[in-house]
Amino acid sequence: MRIPLRARFAAIAVAAFGAAYACGGGPRLGSPTDYQMWIHYSEAGAIQSAMIRGDLPAARESARHLADAPRAEGIGPSGDAHVRELAAWAREIRDAPSFGDAAVATGHLAATCGECHEDVGGGPVFLQGDPPEDRGFSGHMILHLWAADRMWEGMVGPSAVSWRDGAEVFREDPLEGGAIPAGAQVFADRLHELGREAVGMTALRRQAVQYGRMIEQCAGCHAETGVTRRPDARPGRLVPTGR
Repeated sequence: MRIPLRARFAAIAVAAFGAAYACGGGPRLGSPTDYQMWIHYSEAGAIQSAMIRGDLPAARESARHLADAPRAEGIGPSGDAHVRELAAWAREIRDAPSFGDAAVATGHLAATCGECHEDVGGGPVFLQGDPPEDRGFSGHMILHLWAADRMWEGMVGPSAVSWRDGAEVFREDPLEGGAIPAGAQVFADRLHELGREAVGMTALRRQAVQYGRMIEQCAGCHAETGVTRRPDARPGRLVPTGR
C-alpha cells in the first residue's frame, strides 16, 4: 500500500508551493506565502477528513481557523481574490445550517484552491500510487478513502487524472449481502451512483457539488456502521468504533 498522502505531502508541500511561485517570479521557498499555503492545505484537509467521518463540529472548528487565517501576501490580485473566496467558503462551512450544506461548501472550498492554482500558475504536486487491494469490509472502506483523497487532490491540484482515478473506484459494485447494515446500504448505493456520475466531470464547480454530495453519503454510512476516521488520522486509516 502506498505511503499515506499527508505523510508524504508534508515533506514536499513547502517545496512544491515555493518552487511554483519562484518559477513565476513571486515569493521564494520558505517565504510567508509558503507558510500561508501550508495553513490552507492543512486546515482544508482537516475539514475534508472531519466531514467524511461525519464530525461537523470538528469541521466547523477547522473552518473557523481557515476563515480567520491571515491573508497571504505577494500572490497578486487574482490570487488575493481567490484567498478571500476561500475564507468565504470556510465561513459557509462554519455557519452551515445543515451537514449537507457544509458538505457542498467543502467541495467548493477545494475547487477554489484549484481555480487559484490555475490562475497563479502554481500549486501543490501530489504523488500518485496504485489503489489499495480491496479485501472485504475494511479493505473496501480503505479503498473508498483512497478514492475520496484522489478526487480531493483532483480539485485542489487541480488534476483531471486524479479526479478520474478516484471516481473510477465507484464504478465497482458496493458491498452487499449483509456485509454492511441495511441502513448503511442506502448510503453505499447512492455513493457509488454519484461516483459513477462523477467520472466524466471536468468542470471544477460541478465536481465541487458532486463531491459534497458524495461525502455526505460517506458520513451517513459511517454513522450506520460505527466506522469513523480518527481526527488525527491520515488518509487510509480507519478506526472501528462500535462494530
